[in-house]
Amino acid sequence: RAVSPSNLNTDSAGAKPEQKRPKTQQGRPHRPRRLRKADADETVLDAIELLLRETWLNGRSATDCPGIPAAFGWSSGDQDAEAAYSRSPPIPAKLAGASEAECTFDVYVHEMTERGVSIAARETPEQLRELVSQGQRPWFFVVPFTLKGEQARIRSVRHEWGYTQSDLLEVTGKSPLRIEAPCAYFGRCSGCQLQHVGYNHQLEFKRQVVERAFAHANPLFGKLPVLSVSQSPLPYGYRTKLTPHFDLRKNTPIDNVPIGFNIAGQRRVLDIEDCMIGTDVVRRGFAQARKDAHAKMASYKRGATLLVRETNVPGEGVGTSVADTPAAELVKEYTLDPKSWVTDTVGDLKFRYPASSFFQNNASILPAFTGYVREELHKWSGQLAANDGSDGVLKTLIDAYCGSGLFGIACHQDFEKVLGIEISNESISCAGDNAKMNGATNTDFLLGDAARLFEKVDSDPSSTAVIIDPPRKGSNPDFLDQLITYGPRVIVYIACGVPAQARDINHMYSRGAISVDGHTATVDSKPTAVYRIAAIQPFDLFPQTYHVENIVTLVRED
Repeated sequence: RAVSPSNLNTDSAGAKPEQKRPKTQQGRPHRPRRLRKADADETVLDAIELLLRETWLNGRSATDCPGIPAAFGWSSGDQDAEAAYSRSPPIPAKLAGASEAECTFDVYVHEMTERGVSIAARETPEQLRELVSQGQRPWFFVVPFTLKGEQARIRSVRHEWGYTQSDLLEVTGKSPLRIEAPCAYFGRCSGCQLQHVGYNHQLEFKRQVVERAFAHANPLFGKLPVLSVSQSPLPYGYRTKLTPHFDLRKNTPIDNVPIGFNIAGQRRVLDIEDCMIGTDVVRRGFAQARKDAHAKMASYKRGATLLVRETNVPGEGVGTSVADTPAAELVKEYTLDPKSWVTDTVGDLKFRYPASSFFQNNASILPAFTGYVREELHKWSGQLAANDGSDGVLKTLIDAYCGSGLFGIACHQDFEKVLGIEISNESISCAGDNAKMNGATNTDFLLGDAARLFEKVDSDPSSTAVIIDPPRKGSNPDFLDQLITYGPRVIVYIACGVPAQARDINHMYSRGAISVDGHTATVDSKPTAVYRIAAIQPFDLFPQTYHVENIVTLVRED
């Protein structure tokens, strides 16, 4: 049943929708869970808003609907009406005490979110368009492992602000894009979300994720072309690190503890004997880690997270140390010890770091990934030099959030000086050692906060490029404002969190520092530098999952 502003809190008989309250062991009912917008998945809310907007616009053109429906809660709508609607689910759910039969629904899948789950409703696309054009809003479900256009039978599990988390019971109407997933655990394991989609369609989905993230951050960004996603050489068998885990629960036999990854949508562990996205070496290590954990399970008081990581070591009779052995002559092994050191190779380069620390987990794509960054910097140095009549513009490279030195070392040959900064003392030590091991003598890695990076920079910004590769949450306004004030000639922004990246670039736009088709934001004081977005290039470092990396090149307009 659709919900409109006039019936937000009532059922067809005029009474408030009733939710059963599950009882505790003592027989007393739980207090109903209060739904809060802050607790909801922001990506789901964004997808619902986008779906409603597009459906309403299509319906308005057909029915000449005069204004935005109040229940939508947009800036020009009634946010109180949206809140009343979002807090009053008109359907039962398992965790609200309903029976299995009451929680089973047939739904139509209308859209996939950037996290690979889908937005569904009981209405067909035609019914949805008719309801929305009349100012009504149906209740939505979030359903995993489904595709746009499919029909499915689901179990409603947990209410959230404006939608209900659900389990997939059966796909009753399949999309022509659906394929048979090769992994026996797919559909139950939370690790992969897209094995039921062919790889080329995964790449297009991820390109659209980037496109939508930028359009959502700023409608002007929706005009920007997003290049085709650079694919992983290995769609399976690519992952060089896995972290299976287990929990020790009451009444679970010690010889039957599941070791693996979480069940999709739950906090319970699914027992997994093999993981297809791991490299061959990591899969061997995975089996050994499970065997070792089961053998000493009685010694654990609580659960634990295990580490399986690929490393490269000198082959027999080849060399005595990683530093003395060419990258091509190293052989792959695994480690299960978080305190050990591992070595990754990227082309001819070698990088050593503690097994428990961060490094990109798809070695097969790293030569192309780092190579693209280097090529972008080299290309723009030459093009800008041609405009200036010089041999090459970019002389200094600043690598913010440098970690163990991956990008700074990979690009060092094209610069007179490379300066890296990182807040982790351990990472800075690794970066210095890696630079020495790879002969990158023109590099200098400093301990410090990226937000105060430019206090230590004395190079001319007109001959400087900056690489930023922040955590998934993105950068921060203070750093971005300093970056704008410093005004390097070229900025390469690498992101594992694309929405945060789009938000950060929109922050620069709000400061007047980004130009899109000649449009800049109106600001009180003119910024030091104004940039155009020269390229948006996604990379697929994590096939079969919703994750996508993205590289944006910003070039200063002079």
